[in-house]
Amino acid sequence: MKVLFSLLTLSIVSQSLLAQTKPAVRNSTTTTRPAVSRTTAAPAKKPAPAAQYTAPQTANATPAAQPQQQPAAVYAAPQTQAAPVSGPAQYSAPATVDNSRFRFGFRLGANSSTIGGFDPANFGEGVKAARVIGFHGGVMFNFGGPNFSVQPEILYTQYGVKMTAGPDYLQLKYNLIEVPVLFKVSFGQPNLRFFINAGPVGSYTMGGTISVQEAGQSGSQKIDITGSGRFSFGVSGGAGVALQAGPGAVQLEARYSYLFSSNDDGTKLKPQNAMLSVGYLFPLGGR
Repeated sequence: MKVLFSLLTLSIVSQSLLAQTKPAVRNSTTTTRPAVSRTTAAPAKKPAPAAQYTAPQTANATPAAQPQQQPAAVYAAPQTQAAPVSGPAQYSAPATVDNSRFRFGFRLGANSSTIGGFDPANFGEGVKAARVIGFHGGVMFNFGGPNFSVQPEILYTQYGVKMTAGPDYLQLKYNLIEVPVLFKVSFGQPNLRFFINAGPVGSYTMGGTISVQEAGQSGSQKIDITGSGRFSFGVSGGAGVALQAGPGAVQLEARYSYLFSSNDDGTKLKPQNAMLSVGYLFPLGGR
């Protein structure tokens, strides 16, 4: 009986112990599960917003940087295109085109002249008139545009005539200051232009020389010119080409002048001069 009582007591005690321990375990599980879920949920939610917050920052920074770089590149492109346009220097180079309103230059060349208005036969049988070689030189002034301009000149030039009869001759050579005022028309390319000119001319005879050769002997003397025979007037005209060289242009020109003059005895003389010259005309002042 003692043994049976002790076994019954142990079973009752064990059941009571089991009844007390099972709820405790259940309560511990129920209390720990929420704690675990809270502790696990809290770290999971905190990194997620941090990752979502940093991701928009990088996404927003990239588009914001792109609009700032694109306008800079677009604005730089017109600057490179505006650089050639900002060079009106390209327009003065073809520039090479002269837009100055005033030009100055000089010319120098050779003459082949004669004097008409008389009959060489009056000097003797078999006398013929021949041309005299001389030279000219002076300065030029040009006013106007590149296509049309007015060009006055001041030249020292020589006119003359030579009358020959076999080996003998009589030569007259006059030294003149000649002032032509020419109306000039130019055309062509900037570096190569052609021109024609024509206009009135006035001259003043400073003096002259007469040279004679007869029977193997020769001599010369000065010619006395009175006031009435010093002045003469006429026309002059020519044509040529202008080659661009440096700031100005080299002028190659052929010209012919035709004057009217008279002596004290009323003789009407007609000095004529063919001129071939080279010159240089360059702009002065602003372009």
